[in-house]
Amino acid sequence: MTACDELRPNAAGAAALPPGDPDREAFLSHARDCPGCMDAFREGELMLAALSGSRLPPPSAAALRRASSAVLAELRPSHWPLRATAAVVAFAIPVLFARHREWEGLLAALLALALATALSATAGALRAGAWVALAAAAGFAVAAGGIPGLPGTASGMATRVGIDCVAIELLGGAITSGLVLLRLGGRDGSLATTAAAGALAAQAALHLTCSANNNAAHLWVFHVGGVLLAAALGWTLQQRLYASSARS
Repeated sequence: MTACDELRPNAAGAAALPPGDPDREAFLSHARDCPGCMDAFREGELMLAALSGSRLPPPSAAALRRASSAVLAELRPSHWPLRATAAVVAFAIPVLFARHREWEGLLAALLALALATALSATAGALRAGAWVALAAAAGFAVAAGGIPGLPGTASGMATRVGIDCVAIELLGGAITSGLVLLRLGGRDGSLATTAAAGALAAQAALHLTCSANNNAAHLWVFHVGGVLLAAALGWTLQQRLYASSARS
């Protein structure tokens, strides 16, 4: 194989290199004494000049709309009726099956349910949705029972009842997460918010059905703690789904 056979196929690449580049200078050093390689080099320069001078037409408005709609569909919360319904179900089940109900706090429970429903319906639009649900659960606990240790707050923990409360809130988180996973599969990326919203909806129901719904320590440990635990479990499940999809 001659030097021309080796260098000439790379003429266009050498022409694309900046002046002073060692590979470009090595090619020109040979091409100055080889008219065929110099012609190939000049053709490469002409081709690069033609390419740099060409301009593609801008994308049409219809093409931009199609592209943006696909991106926006991923960013917007989807299937919000399903998510909202799941939060309502998470609220309704504890109320329907409760042995006793205290309807005095119905307005507060409905306000908490409205927030939980909004968080569930818009899960994915707000990155800190799970934190918002946890903050709402804490605010609900303060409004209902106060802050443990301060004067005027009920003492005690109501541990036996609290275990039931945590279980009910985890059930609420499982209902919202389960319905979303059943409908959307593992591609949904907001399970922490979805689970926390379901637990918050269940906490709203507990405001009507829990016998210790004015006990500050009980509310903070078991009601707020249940929302936190649901969010953590939702986040853990999401990471496992991500890991399994990455392996497949």
